Amino acid sequence: MALWMSWEVSPIASAGEDVGDIEGAVQALDQSVQRIQERAMSPRDAAVLHESARVIHDQMLSDGRAAVERGERWTARVGEVEVTLIPRM
Repeated sequence: MALWMSWEVSPIASAGEDVGDIEGAVQALDQSVQRIQERAMSPRDAAVLHESARVIHDQMLSDGRAAVERGERWTARVGEVEVTLIPRM
């Protein structure tokens, strides 16, 4: 199911995009977090961001997937990372 995904790593960056499915959303988040870690963070901050993103990643694949399959909007925040998934009908 296609969906709109928005994410924010506060206060560094935010974006939104259409993705084909939950796996595409997870991949988009992972790529964005990696770019932020490489370009804008100390090693300590990058490790904290990595852990927050890992938790959100797991939540997207469980709770996020279930909500989207029910046709519901889903949002989660862990640390400085926030993700919103909105199903596209």
